[in-house]
Amino acid sequence: MKTWKKVSLISLTLVGAIGLVACGNSASGSKNTQTKTLTVGYWKGSDTENATFDKLVKNFEKENKVNVKPKVYTDITTQLPTDLSGGTAPDVFYIDSSFYPYLQKEGVLNDLSKVVNKDDFYSSIAKAFESDGKIYAAPKDVSTLAIYVNKDIFAKAGIDVNSIPKSYEEFIKWAPSAQAKIDAAYGKGKVYLMNMNADLTRNWQFITADGQNPITKAGKADLSNPTILKNLGTVVDMFNTGAVATPQQVGVGDEGAGFGNGKFAMALTGNWNFQVFNTQYKDLHYTIIPNLTYQGKEMTMQYTVGWGEYKDTKAKSLADKWIQYVTGKDGMSTWTNGVGTLATRPDVADSSTFLKANPLLQVHQDSIKFATPWQDGTNLTTLVSSYGNFIPNVFKKGATAADLKTAMKQADQDANSKISK
Repeated sequence: MKTWKKVSLISLTLVGAIGLVACGNSASGSKNTQTKTLTVGYWKGSDTENATFDKLVKNFEKENKVNVKPKVYTDITTQLPTDLSGGTAPDVFYIDSSFYPYLQKEGVLNDLSKVVNKDDFYSSIAKAFESDGKIYAAPKDVSTLAIYVNKDIFAKAGIDVNSIPKSYEEFIKWAPSAQAKIDAAYGKGKVYLMNMNADLTRNWQFITADGQNPITKAGKADLSNPTILKNLGTVVDMFNTGAVATPQQVGVGDEGAGFGNGKFAMALTGNWNFQVFNTQYKDLHYTIIPNLTYQGKEMTMQYTVGWGEYKDTKAKSLADKWIQYVTGKDGMSTWTNGVGTLATRPDVADSSTFLKANPLLQVHQDSIKFATPWQDGTNLTTLVSSYGNFIPNVFKKGATAADLKTAMKQADQDANSKISK
């Protein structure tokens, strides 16, 4: 479930449209008629995901003697607002954690505090859908970042996998010698020790270190503040070792393809690539280790999707039952075991047959305990775009602190110009 790539963030213009309509419809309230049809909004995934989703639908229909009407979105964060503004939104629908602040701000979601028990979920995940102590979406599954290590590359280069440092600070010291061994085995520029992507979410661990937030309380971009610059400088130092590259710098679209094709000896990526590596790169021999620490702290990212309920649904009773089923122990077990995603409930994770059959994934599951949700208010989409426009200029060997400062000032100016409009 490649959540962070499947979902594109919504524009502020569309969100404003939701607000106007949400206000206009608020008087009607949530009607609960005796309807026997439930409309469910989601985006299609792999064949495995689609087959498992169909299984959930059939189980629910049989148990409740109702009809489930799927509504498939190709880009839910641009199409759903149109449906909300037209009063044709599904009764329940997927919500990416990064999209939640927009929907919650516009008041189009039902409070689910009496529908599900938020304590059934990992607290770090449930918090991504909480406001004022109430939960407005029930998390269905989650992905985290961890480091995949190509054992064959390490063996050919004569590098002990156990020599990989535990922290990014130590990695910077270790990387040049490790890269030299890889260069000797494969030729210079053929294989890099590790990837580091030039995008906001992958650099979040450094950007938010020391309690920083790149978006101020007033909603303005603040990427160029001295503390963020200092910590992002650690990433620049990684590139200056000559052992780190972005996927684009090695000619691939993402780190999964880079790792699978032997361009990276190590890849910071998500569990969505686990089945890809096993099916598309069957000769790939790898292990998985936790993301490295920074400033002595364990940290990684989590990308989660929840089930939300439309405030003006006319099938609230059915909508409640659907959410209770698909995020309950039985429904979530069906989904996670069928698809291979990570459970958002500890009791489901503990009994997961998929995890037991694939113990390497336990690293991803354990990372949930300290993972940071991908979410930061309503202006995050703008910051993502502006950061992505300028950070590639300094994620390369030879970049300086002055280069980074200039790039982040440009990113702030670009983002704040858009935010002000």
